[in-house]
Amino acid sequence: MKSATTHKNHSKDLQTDDGTIRLDAPEVLWSRMKESDAAAFSQLYSIFIKDLFSYASRITKNKELIEDSVQDLFVELWKSRDSLPQVRSVKFYLYKRIKRKIIRKLIESRKLPLNRNILEDYNFEITFSHETELIDKQISREKQERLLKSLNKLTRRQKEAITLRFFDGLRNTEIAALLAMSPKSVRNLIYRAMIVLKDEMTIVLLLTISDWYPL
Repeated sequence: MKSATTHKNHSKDLQTDDGTIRLDAPEVLWSRMKESDAAAFSQLYSIFIKDLFSYASRITKNKELIEDSVQDLFVELWKSRDSLPQVRSVKFYLYKRIKRKIIRKLIESRKLPLNRNILEDYNFEITFSHETELIDKQISREKQERLLKSLNKLTRRQKEAITLRFFDGLRNTEIAALLAMSPKSVRNLIYRAMIVLKDEMTIVLLLTISDWYPL
């Protein structure tokens, strides 16, 4: 069961300061797309294309595979728009779809059988791309490099959880679904990762960002 706080925060995201529904909110655009609104579909593409490329590039450096996967995803969305679910978080839904699609393509390219172990057998490397604008406001380039080096010392799951939480703003329940873990395990995973980063003198940045995305 989802908490009342989570539901309240989600509802607030869809509203303007005067309490009216934001017509450009991703979830509103999603509903319009499901009703064959091509302009809404185009807006969703513009909103999420960079995020999807950035997330996909952490899983694989194969640019051609990423481009094909993202393109395929949006083509599938439009073709199947009538049967798409009404989602609470468009970003989470798209991340889940693109991750599954990329890993399947990686499996096909390796000609390996599809099983749980292989689905978890992928690298996850953090790079500063669209996140750099956010990072630039917080720390110098030299400290950015130290942060990046420290982040990539974490385990794959720790790196993925940290970036999904602090750079992409996903909720712990959504991260849990992406990593096939319980929300409690995700909280513990992030906590352990932040302890490691504290030893590397980078915890200040993460605490600053966590003010925007409270746990």
